[in-house]
Amino acid sequence: MSGREGATPARAVRVVASVAANTTLFTALLYFFGLLYTQVYFAYFRVHYTLLDQSVPEILMRGVNGLLLPLGGVGFACLVVLGALRVLRAWLSERSWTRVLRVCAPVAAVAGVVLVGSAAFIAVDPAPYRDLAGLPGLGLAVGALLLVFAGRRWGWGGGVRLGPWFGVAEWLVTYLLVAFGLFWAAGDYSNGVGVREGARMEASLSSRPTVTVYSARSLNLRAAGVRELVCGEADTAYRYRYTGLKLLLQSGGQYVFVQENWRRSTGTAFVIPRSDALRLEFTPPRTTPPQTC
Repeated sequence: MSGREGATPARAVRVVASVAANTTLFTALLYFFGLLYTQVYFAYFRVHYTLLDQSVPEILMRGVNGLLLPLGGVGFACLVVLGALRVLRAWLSERSWTRVLRVCAPVAAVAGVVLVGSAAFIAVDPAPYRDLAGLPGLGLAVGALLLVFAGRRWGWGGGVRLGPWFGVAEWLVTYLLVAFGLFWAAGDYSNGVGVREGARMEASLSSRPTVTVYSARSLNLRAAGVRELVCGEADTAYRYRYTGLKLLLQSGGQYVFVQENWRRSTGTAFVIPRSDALRLEFTPPRTTPPQTC
């Protein structure tokens, strides 16, 4: 195998590694996923996410939690493929390895064209492919990398020297396509995860701690199952008590409460500013509050 033949896969691997190891891209991907997930999750409860003033660490944490399993799966798959290539390279002779590369190049080219073409087709009309959350964008990213590998293997032009500018343009276009594909995949996947986690929260509300809200002033909470009780004298520190609520989130100085029997079709969510005029009391699920304060 000539030096040029040996360097071709290595250059392709360096392009892949430079994209995968980009910390800025990875951080932006986590933030993008976390932000979209936050929007969809709270939209499930009909709360606009901007009311909560979510901090960057909170959004990034949601991105890490949501993408942990997919990233782990992709990382494991890459390790398996790289390990298989290393074993295959150790077992095969130089001539056999060169023959394998010659077969892999056209296969990678065809697969890359199919994946990129399919992604472009889906991008025109994505509605029928909502169930394939994340796959079209991931296919675009993988297809772009396969095309780079095939092009590197074939020399992009049959040995014609294209100059250093071509390498820069190649890396830039590959980076943009892979980044776009990953953001597309993260956007699709975040919508599915947000709705799924919202439904899971709705189903688990009965098992979450019951919260009783004491307030110095009337909060005027009106919803099925939410009860207001006036406690004691007018000078009582927390005169109003509200039961039948579950705490969904506290963030950005805001509490988000939902009814104990909240349902997506009819339920009401309450966004209440956190203040010293409020006191929260948590009890085990299904605890019956006392009739008096």
